[in-house]
Amino acid sequence: ICFDELLPENIKKANTRHQHTSCVTMSPTIENPDLTATLINDVDVEIPEDLGSWTTGEKQPNHFRDVMWGVLFYGQVVVIAAMGFAWGLPALNEHIDYNVDEDDVTNFKGIMYLCLIAGGCGIAVSAVSLTLMTMFPTFLIQFALIFSVAMSLVSGIGAAVMGNVAGAVIGIIFFFIGACYACLVWRRIPFAATNLETALTAVKKNWGLNLVAYFLVLLAFAYSMIWALTFIGVYYRSADCDEGICTGTVNAGYVFLLFLAFFWSQQVIQNTTHVTVAGTVGTWWFDPLEASSCCSKGVGDSFFRATTFSFGSICLGSLLVAIIHSLRVLVQQARTEQDGILLCCVECLLGCIESIVEYFNKWAYIYVGLYGYSYCEAGKNVMTLFEERGWTTIITDDLIYNTLSLMSLVLGILTGALGLLVADVAKDWFTGIKDLGAFAFFISFFVGLVMSSILLGVIGSSVDTVIVCFAEAPAEFQANHPELSEKMRRTWREAYPVASGL
Repeated sequence: ICFDELLPENIKKANTRHQHTSCVTMSPTIENPDLTATLINDVDVEIPEDLGSWTTGEKQPNHFRDVMWGVLFYGQVVVIAAMGFAWGLPALNEHIDYNVDEDDVTNFKGIMYLCLIAGGCGIAVSAVSLTLMTMFPTFLIQFALIFSVAMSLVSGIGAAVMGNVAGAVIGIIFFFIGACYACLVWRRIPFAATNLETALTAVKKNWGLNLVAYFLVLLAFAYSMIWALTFIGVYYRSADCDEGICTGTVNAGYVFLLFLAFFWSQQVIQNTTHVTVAGTVGTWWFDPLEASSCCSKGVGDSFFRATTFSFGSICLGSLLVAIIHSLRVLVQQARTEQDGILLCCVECLLGCIESIVEYFNKWAYIYVGLYGYSYCEAGKNVMTLFEERGWTTIITDDLIYNTLSLMSLVLGILTGALGLLVADVAKDWFTGIKDLGAFAFFISFFVGLVMSSILLGVIGSSVDTVIVCFAEAPAEFQANHPELSEKMRRTWREAYPVASGL
């Protein structure tokens, strides 16, 4: 069946990304599609004549973009590695005088052992969670929504039992707000689940994406070990340590730079996964024959572009988030020493800015992966998408990201619990560390959270790409994946009857 018989005159050219005919085996493209109108129905396509000035993305020529930021990133990796081996290894091998009171001696090897165990556990539980997400998408979305509401009620009741009236009132208020939100969005769950199903279908067809994610997780883990070595070396030198006895404190500037390097690297690795997944899912959407096997051409080409031509763009956006997050860490540390309303406001402001930049980045990187734009060009296209399509068209991923966030939190807690167990069983590893339980839990929780965020990012990136492609090219989705398209359009109409034109 050829789509030329069904489509109006304004669907008149193939997408610039691929070459197509107008038949069902290939893909026509809507020129400036508008999802605020009725989507393709069972008989025809209803698209308004005035499609606005916004145009769909175009594949960019292969050349390196934002090169300076990629070079700067590799420079910091070299510096961190050099400092780790030059300062960290001697600190680990420093002779410890065990005639000194062990409470005054810090054994850094135990910290390395803990990071190794927590990292391995984080990878294992993340792999299990990826399988569960694939098997039970609808249930997990529903559970995450109900769980968030229930926790508000539990916190309110707990505060009331402890005699904290203000906490109880706040908890109950959030419970009612959460309950109202759950009732409001409950009908959106089928559409969110269909988005997730479509995204997971693309991932299943290209299992090489999971191999890429695992490889990048191992890379992140290796970098974390080197970074921990560097942190130990800097701490040892800055805090005037000698034979395990430290008499000074670490300079806050060193701490900021170290955390900046760590968060930047974590963001770069996570966003490399994001861009690779976006490129692969986009290929599956427009040209499924090139992205329908484990290690398909789509996976290989997307990973190559993400680590070469688009790597500088990835580094630039990642640096912005890393700077803000590092500043938040310093402010949080300052609050523990001297709490005040000003520091609280600064932390809140930084948190809001960080959320905005992260939200902007995840959509910008979709265009980087799909078309190869530079970071700034991709950002402009994202803003155009927001303005022309409206927020309601793309914000439906909230339910899915709530689920992913909950799973990451649970995985971090599980890894932290393992850290507590290790600290209890092998106390001789951690001489000289005060509040050992809290320390072990925090380190393990942090490592587990980083590991899980990268692996679960495969799912989140797939969903983001599906939403963007659904906004840009619903006709090609109908041509290449008719069953999923029918289900997507049906649940879209049920979730948003006004926006879909019904």
